Amino acid sequence: MDRFRTCRAVVFDLDGTLADTVGDIADALNRTLSDFDLPPHPEDAVRGMVGNGLAKLLERGFSRHGVVLDETTRERACRRLLEHYAGRPCERARLYPGARAMLDALGAARIDCAVLTNKHEPIARDVIHGLGIAGSIKAVRGADVGFARKPDPAGLLDLVRTLGARPETTLMVGDSETDLKTARAGGLRGAVLVSHGYSAIPVAELGADAVINHLHELVAGLALAPEAD
Repeated sequence: MDRFRTCRAVVFDLDGTLADTVGDIADALNRTLSDFDLPPHPEDAVRGMVGNGLAKLLERGFSRHGVVLDETTRERACRRLLEHYAGRPCERARLYPGARAMLDALGAARIDCAVLTNKHEPIARDVIHGLGIAGSIKAVRGADVGFARKPDPAGLLDLVRTLGARPETTLMVGDSETDLKTARAGGLRGAVLVSHGYSAIPVAELGADAVINHLHELVAGLALAPEAD
């Protein structure tokens, strides 16, 4: 982790990295399935379906019931899923242990933080506000603001510019291979993966620069003042 001590900006993934958001996502998916007269999935099952955005979640959720959606039905179902999720984006979401103290420590050290997500940006902003960390996040980029989804690095590099940083002094923290690929494609200083996220592949096998089991390990890695939840 010593190599990250020159970093002056950190870009975080949201779902599975800063917060466990599966409860609200599962509720939105199951309400959508109900709209189409299909039974709900257990939350643990939905946990294994998340990743790469709501459209992919919808596809996985329907396919588990043996349903392949035609284009018209898929568009209608996507609208319903988005409406359900946007209506209740942060009723059950919870920050992971150490997240708030870690963000406070980065802010005190004048290290700017941003969020890059494949979630729709208005929903991401609502979740960030609902979690009470909006004051620690300087910028947010979602999947619906003109940039291709991760792992395309365009949104990431736009965030780096917005923060007034440079790729070589910016760190990305995520929970998946997609986040790792995004950081590599953007030429960032490094990529750290958390072990508590939603990755179907054990993150230790993905080749990140570091894997952490608790978000506060990032504070030590950046040589910041130690505080913890």
